Amino acid sequence: MPVSAKKKNPAAVALGRKGGKKGGPARAARLTPEQRSESARRAVQARWGKRIGKQVNEATQATTAVDTSKKALHLCLHRIKQAESQSELRRLTQELQRIVFHRQYQNAED
Repeated sequence: MPVSAKKKNPAAVALGRKGGKKGGPARAARLTPEQRSESARRAVQARWGKRIGKQVNEATQATTAVDTSKKALHLCLHRIKQAESQSELRRLTQELQRIVFHRQYQNAED
């Protein structure tokens, strides 16, 4: 016989939402721009670090390394300008997004 989910008290749910709606903006208003930036940086590292960082072994990292140099970025942009088909444009746009993301991730680590 399956265990039924416990029904939540609607009054408690409403009270929790009321406090949550006030708490987040109040905390954000108290922080300095530098503190907000650092908090956001930590959130990005926590969110993406699981996928990119520790779980990937050295061999996989070497094969999936993304060239994030300015030369690679400019070359990708040049190829986008030269693209002739939608599929090629889509592939190059995804490559550009990967380059930009990895550059931002590297900057966040520094």
